[in-house]
Amino acid sequence: MVTRYCESDALGHINSVSYFIYLEQARVEFLLDNEIVPNLNNWPFVLVSTHCDYKQQIYVNDRIIITSSLKEIGRSSFTLSHEFIHQDREELLAYGEAVIVHFDFEKQKSSPIPDEMRYILEKF
Repeated sequence: MVTRYCESDALGHINSVSYFIYLEQARVEFLLDNEIVPNLNNWPFVLVSTHCDYKQQIYVNDRIIITSSLKEIGRSSFTLSHEFIHQDREELLAYGEAVIVHFDFEKQKSSPIPDEMRYILEKF
């Protein structure tokens, strides 16, 4: 992806809030692209925790790659980790994690990750 001017701040680098937008997009793409969920309809997850460690500044028009991997899987939750890599310099720019809970929206509480979903997740 290429960073955009609207994602920057007065200091000329990408604003810290934009990193969380990138993390969200990476999460959703990871879950859809790997067919952990088939589509955005009936989304079975809630985000319970996320953080980002900034290693280097990112600037407008930088080309970055965000890699995603499964760090941990529990009974009803899993943790994804994400690395922001500068495409040209191959340097680590930031590191983020997200804890995602499988959620029953009707009962308004967490629910165990279904076996078929767990099987796919465990591949990562």
